Amino acid sequence: MHPADQCPEISDSGWADLQLRKLDPVIAYMEATDEDAWRVDTVRSADGTTNCFFGHLFNMGGNDARGNELWNGFENLWASTYMIYPINDGTDSRYPQPTPKQRILAYLRDLNTGAAKAVPQLMEEEFAYHLAQEKEMGARTI
Repeated sequence: MHPADQCPEISDSGWADLQLRKLDPVIAYMEATDEDAWRVDTVRSADGTTNCFFGHLFNMGGNDARGNELWNGFENLWASTYMIYPINDGTDSRYPQPTPKQRILAYLRDLNTGAAKAVPQLMEEEFAYHLAQEKEMGARTI
């Protein structure tokens, strides 16, 4: 894929969808991001020089509209902020790498290969669990 400013004819959401079909473009962008540009505990530093994963993802969009579409699309298709922040910030024991960049890259690769479950899969599992609970309790489903 190429930068947002090289795709003016495609809609912002269409461009974001192309970036998020597989995580390869996101992984490549994060790999190219300097290790020193990462931060924990907040999305972006006051001077804008360091970011957590979502700050970098937003910047990948190249402008506010595409940055917003990437952020929203990523949360809907791959992982929410609630899933990402503990990994970025180093509090998720499944990703013990020493830096936020290394932790996030490990997680993104796991998402991309299916080793980690994405939001839609987790939602389906949660729905199936509650449906089974209703059936077990004798509740009538529609």
